[in-house]
Amino acid sequence: MTQEPVSDEVCTKTEGWDHDDIGKRIEKRVTANGTYYNELIVNVFCQMCGAEFIGPSREAGGFLGGHECLHAWEFNQVLSRDDGLTE
Repeated sequence: MTQEPVSDEVCTKTEGWDHDDIGKRIEKRVTANGTYYNELIVNVFCQMCGAEFIGPSREAGGFLGGHECLHAWEFNQVLSRDDGLTE
């Protein structure tokens, strides 16, 4: 079954996305974890440190989640917690 892209703008890049690609869709992206269809290229940033990510929406979620964990760990270090728990 073939799914049609939702947008007229399709990105053919497999890496190296930039601001010109934001809002375009990747028709098919195959990874070790599965195949993604019509995946949106997004631009997100970490509100704590300002790090920025442009790329497929799935990886954007990992980028944001990873930064959330990193900054929670940093706060725990400042608070001298060593049990690995976050509040």
